Amino acid sequence: MTLPLRVKPRLRLEPGASPSPSSFVQAAGLDSCLQTSHSHVSSFRSLLLVMQLYSPSIKMVKQVGLGEMISCPVFGDHDKVEGKVILDPNCSQNGRLSISIEGVFEYVSVKEDLGNESAQGPTTSKYKHIFLSSSAVIPISPIPNPFSVVCDVFGVPQLPNHPSLDDPAASRSCKFSFEIPRGSRPGEEMPPTFRALIPCDNRRGGISAVEKAEVSYRVTAVWEPSDMSGISGMLEVPILFHSDTDFQSMDGCNIAPDLWLEMPLTPERSIPFHCAVTLPRPQTFSRCTSVPFFVVFTTKPRCAVLAREIAADATIAVSLVRKVTIKPQLPPASTDTAQLSDDSDSTSGHIPTSRTKLLKRAVKTAAAAVVRVPKTPEEPFSAAVRYKPLPELPQVSFSETHTVKTQLSVGFPKRPRHPNEPGTECQAYLPDGLYKGKFRLSKDIIPGVDWPGVSVKYYLDVTVLFRLDVLRACVPIRVF
Repeated sequence: MTLPLRVKPRLRLEPGASPSPSSFVQAAGLDSCLQTSHSHVSSFRSLLLVMQLYSPSIKMVKQVGLGEMISCPVFGDHDKVEGKVILDPNCSQNGRLSISIEGVFEYVSVKEDLGNESAQGPTTSKYKHIFLSSSAVIPISPIPNPFSVVCDVFGVPQLPNHPSLDDPAASRSCKFSFEIPRGSRPGEEMPPTFRALIPCDNRRGGISAVEKAEVSYRVTAVWEPSDMSGISGMLEVPILFHSDTDFQSMDGCNIAPDLWLEMPLTPERSIPFHCAVTLPRPQTFSRCTSVPFFVVFTTKPRCAVLAREIAADATIAVSLVRKVTIKPQLPPASTDTAQLSDDSDSTSGHIPTSRTKLLKRAVKTAAAAVVRVPKTPEEPFSAAVRYKPLPELPQVSFSETHTVKTQLSVGFPKRPRHPNEPGTECQAYLPDGLYKGKFRLSKDIIPGVDWPGVSVKYYLDVTVLFRLDVLRACVPIRVF
């Protein structure tokens, strides 16, 4: 009589292990793995595997490539990606179950070479960067029933077989839990799930191209049998991640901000006038709103003749600029090792042995989880995983700057005046000229991203040209 192996992997970290980099955070322990407060259970099935995900909410999304709607689990900043993988009874008794979570940023760049007359249209370049990766590997194999071994040694007749214990086709499952990583500095947030498709017009009238940016997450389970005759299986489940943002009313977005921040434009040489750009504070804007701004100038010292010339002849150019950067970061080598142990009640004190020292040296062959044999065969597999560094593969950095929108104006059309104080004292502190504008954003543009290895940042590039003098300023803004 044999029993299918029911083991519960657990994580053991060495005391001297180096801390994980900012882009990887240790996953939750076993207790939180078994105690979930999520109210939605989503089930996904393949030929040999069944995955259940516990999430606080779900959302119906259109599946890419198929056009049909599917239900996807949704997670936030303070949630844990928890679930369970169930092996089909037809799976081999010996094998390895791998469970992983992955976050991917994909970007399709579109460029048009106007200097090449033979070009039929704009060229596209595809880039892919994995900014989040973690996995746990659980070896699975049958073990003899201790009661059966004792009966064979002493010649004691065995009790009738219990179908739920001795049936090799009994279902086997493994619970897992991943903690959502948090940023290590202010403003650093894991990018939300999004998909942006922006058509790009061909200036020559030929075939147009589509600029694409996408952030996607998925949980993958892979079953690999030990024997060659067994059948392998894989199940890939898409999940959604949306950062926890405060409620924002669309009516409140139209209210004029109370605080404005004025930033000076830098001239190339000393000139008798100053320019500045004014933006709402803080410089954070939703894609459903607009980016208002003011460009002002003041003569120093005050000169009415020069002020009239600047107000009539100066050229103002304001551009909304986007910069996409992919810079893979190689994590430091991990010193953690995994051990296979049958001691389920080990104490916190650890006595180093020769085998332990050997495992400490073999860093390259370290596993992702510690496995132990449970006391009762009814316990399911349970995996507590931590975020492992990505493999040190050569990856190419990429950076691209693109002008989204531009506004041009010849002259400063307005002369600011104080609404309540028409006296000369108040007017002396006002600028000599003012240009008011705004950029209307759209849900189709790429949201800002600030995460180790990948970033999407927006800037307001302001230029004022008068005669031979140029004044410039580049102001960063956040778009979400």
